[in-house]
Amino acid sequence: MIHNVHERTVPGSPEQVWALLARLGSDDDPVWPKASGIAFRLPEGLRPGAPVLHGPMRYTVNEVEPGRRLSFNAPASRRSPLHRATHGFDLTPAGDGTRVRHSFTGGGLRLRLMWALFLGRKHDTVLEEILDRLTRLTARP
Repeated sequence: MIHNVHERTVPGSPEQVWALLARLGSDDDPVWPKASGIAFRLPEGLRPGAPVLHGPMRYTVNEVEPGRRLSFNAPASRRSPLHRATHGFDLTPAGDGTRVRHSFTGGGLRLRLMWALFLGRKHDTVLEEILDRLTRLTARP
């Protein structure tokens, strides 16, 4: 089982952070690092059950709790019966800012192998860039 966590306190309120995360996967997404070369699209918007197109992976929006939680679910499929994963953002007030925590949990032999070879490093890089962007975009002047 893979369990990966990225966490940072950013200067904005949970509502400010949520306003940015709510645009994730949209045409005007300010958070996703497009230069990563990996697509992240929500063609039907941010609602439970909506499809997520993330590179070659396909999964769904799981939970949407404005100002608190956004999560995704990648169930086992016919194409990848041993690949199951959940991941998402939790927002918690923290002093003058917001603690943003992204957790990824996944299992399956294929996923563990791909994670060890290249996915883990790419995932870590993208998540740190997302947290950098949230920090910059919520910084007070």
